Amino acid sequence: MNLHVSLKPSAAFGLLSVAFPAANAAPPQLLNKTVFVSFSISVPAKGADGSILTGSRNSQRVIYISSAGQVFARATRQEGRGNSETKEAGPETATVSIAGNKIVGEFPSGAAQLTVDFDPSFQSCTAQVFAGGESGKPIVFKGLNGVMYTATGKMQFSNASCSIREGNALAS
Repeated sequence: MNLHVSLKPSAAFGLLSVAFPAANAAPPQLLNKTVFVSFSISVPAKGADGSILTGSRNSQRVIYISSAGQVFARATRQEGRGNSETKEAGPETATVSIAGNKIVGEFPSGAAQLTVDFDPSFQSCTAQVFAGGESGKPIVFKGLNGVMYTATGKMQFSNASCSIREGNALAS
């Protein structure tokens, strides 16, 4: 499988909740498939408590499209040692849409967007995360330690991957 992943700066510290509204039916090639996206982010930031740090976070998204076209997802985030969070979403949460060979998900903060593109055979994928936000305003995010941080520089991405497999990886 030929796999290429490109990530762009974003506020990807948020949770990706997913579901497809009925009007955005999943193509048959995506039914009963699981999509895996992972990436690492680091960003220099200043905490509301005055602390200065370069925050690093590993993020994984597991998105399952059922044989009925319903979407279920798990988002796992980890910072340093021991600070981690896992959240799950089902078909009732509509923050993902599908158009042709793309899954597009917005993070709840609205400051970032994840786009997964599939090849014509839906055997491989690429992922991109785009930054948003208001011009001239820094990105603000909550660390897994509960502290609010304001980015003081650009986000850097590494260790990116995207893949697709048959079946429900969330069932285990």
